[in-house]
Amino acid sequence: MRVVVIGGTGHIGTYLVPSLVRSGHEALVISRGARRPYREDPAWGEVEMVRCDREAAEADGEFGALVAGLRPDAVVDLTCFTITQAEQLVRALDGQHVVHTGSIWSYGPSTLVPTTEDAPKHPYGYYGVNKLAIERYLMDQDRVRASVVHPGHISGPGWMPIGPAGNVDPAVIESLRTDGSCTLPDRGGETVHHVHAEDVAGLHQACLEQPDAAAGESFNSVCTQALTLRGYAELVARHFEHEPKIEFVPWAEFEKTTDPEQVAITLDHIGRSPVFSMDKARDALGFVPKHSVTDTVIEAIDAWVASH
Repeated sequence: MRVVVIGGTGHIGTYLVPSLVRSGHEALVISRGARRPYREDPAWGEVEMVRCDREAAEADGEFGALVAGLRPDAVVDLTCFTITQAEQLVRALDGQHVVHTGSIWSYGPSTLVPTTEDAPKHPYGYYGVNKLAIERYLMDQDRVRASVVHPGHISGPGWMPIGPAGNVDPAVIESLRTDGSCTLPDRGGETVHHVHAEDVAGLHQACLEQPDAAAGESFNSVCTQALTLRGYAELVARHFEHEPKIEFVPWAEFEKTTDPEQVAITLDHIGRSPVFSMDKARDALGFVPKHSVTDTVIEAIDAWVASH
């Protein structure tokens, strides 16, 4: 296929684009050109790069026409965050398969777990609300065939993963690395649900290559297990050869002693306490994640430590 990948040099595209090339597809990447992929791969030499500032092109009403002018058989949209963006793209296309990157945030807090794709959705916050609106629009229109992939906390070498305190504070990792100590809110029983970027890419590709099974459907994209904050902290401490020394404090105390930005990130995660099922991707597409949750977070943390 001739596949246009919008935003193809980020977390997911770093793995997806070379895999498309190696699978025999023709890959075109639309990007601002502001960054390089996280991993070097000779397959990038066979990729057609199209430089475009999406927001500026959308403001001029030209972005959809740009994508359509590339004559794609399929489009992977990794950087769509509002229904207006989705509408402009879809209205310019005609029958192609569009694979959109959604988010587990579109569900809202987990209730029955593991959460399946047919669960009621009650998102909150700008990001989750908009991702659900996009999904509903894509599933209701009839101009293109659409699939939606809902990643969890995308992790991999090259960036800080969501850590054991449910945020991205490097001091949490450094403390666990130094002596195995960590401070967690409440009893550390809330969950975070990571996914390796390579597995998110793999599920996008599975949707592309099985359009009859994937069109009109949404799929969770997470590791097959989630981590509790407590279990995560213990895992990291032992990885660095320390016995865990976890202190549990009431939320009010955690909030007072933690950077406000990191507090907001923690609350975003423990307020949803996500745990999701991967059964649908396995049953419909034969897709099973390659990376366990423990390997995913440790690989990301080791790479971050090595680079700092």
